[in-house]
Amino acid sequence: MTASDRSSATESQLSGRPLETPFAIAAQIVETIGPRPPGSMGEAKVAAFLDARLRQAGFRLSAESYHALRPPGYDGMVVGILAVLGVIGFYWMPLPAILIFAVSWGASFLSWLYDTPLLAPRIASQNVVATRAAADVMRWRLVMLAPLSSPPAARRWLVASGTDQTGLIGRTVAATLLLALGIAANAPLPLDLRLWLWYAQAAPATVLFAQGVIALIVQHAPATPGAISYAGALATLIESAARLPHLKHTEIWIVGVGAGSAGIDDLLRRYPFEAGQTLFVGLDGIGQGTLCYLAAEGALRQRLADALLLHLAARVVDSGQAAVRPGVYRGTTYAGVLRRRGWRAMGIAALDAQHHVPYQHDRRDDLSRLDAAHLENAVRLVVGLARALDDAA
Repeated sequence: MTASDRSSATESQLSGRPLETPFAIAAQIVETIGPRPPGSMGEAKVAAFLDARLRQAGFRLSAESYHALRPPGYDGMVVGILAVLGVIGFYWMPLPAILIFAVSWGASFLSWLYDTPLLAPRIASQNVVATRAAADVMRWRLVMLAPLSSPPAARRWLVASGTDQTGLIGRTVAATLLLALGIAANAPLPLDLRLWLWYAQAAPATVLFAQGVIALIVQHAPATPGAISYAGALATLIESAARLPHLKHTEIWIVGVGAGSAGIDDLLRRYPFEAGQTLFVGLDGIGQGTLCYLAAEGALRQRLADALLLHLAARVVDSGQAAVRPGVYRGTTYAGVLRRRGWRAMGIAALDAQHHVPYQHDRRDDLSRLDAAHLENAVRLVVGLARALDDAA
């Protein structure tokens, strides 16, 4: 970011002229709206901002309100407390303790399987859905998404162990081990061995309790200013929509997703997309670092992106329209969530040397972190990708 970029963004806001660059759009989101926790007034304001900008671009708009559970929830803390109480009471009441361990395992497994908290406050959120029909016979539906909210300001390892898939898997593994130790300690074995199995239960119980505490810390952390995550992605989405012409065979959907993966689930419930014709492109943290189209993503198990989207992204790069690299993300974007649900998807994100989004979950993720040229490059990639898909029809 340069001084001239900041000056032009400020002048655009004061003069009331339309914001025409992705950097200026991101500046409006970061400086005027500010942090945007899921379900907050800030998230609602950025939804209204996105709605207005996409209407100016000629899209048909609808705002879909729904109630979601605020992640990560209190189930991790409840599971941890139950595990500790079960270990303490196991010596005197082994069968009730094993039942407690089974409940803890079931809660952990369901939370991981459905990627949602079981015990959490309900929040009101919304998706902003904009559509533009194909000019001729529709052969493809391209759905481009970006998050409305900004992430919590917590250390990356806290988020990973407390709320991400890594943490949910770790909690399930610890609960499984605790249940296995409880069953083994109640088996007809020598007393000394049963005592050691009882002592060993303290390790997974401690892990479960610590994971629950970490999840609560993340849940109550304030939101970041959200420049790279995710004002840059929203600005790229808005400017790409404004520059896209009416495509001949491709229907365009632009979606601002509220409340994390709950917004994805609500979108899929409301709209019965055809699996073969629908392609999803998720925009994640964009604004600094190496811009990548994500060939694979996942913290533990790497999931490959859709082959057609990867081919088209490579074609855009080879044609010189955008300077982008294929990348592997050690995490999960909205595209990764959609891939887990069986949909054709690919993510676009800026990555640092450690394959993470720069300044994600960092209080310093403010406007000074955004690079105007980086955002412009991302817009060229998205527009080129949509045109290449239409040409492939």
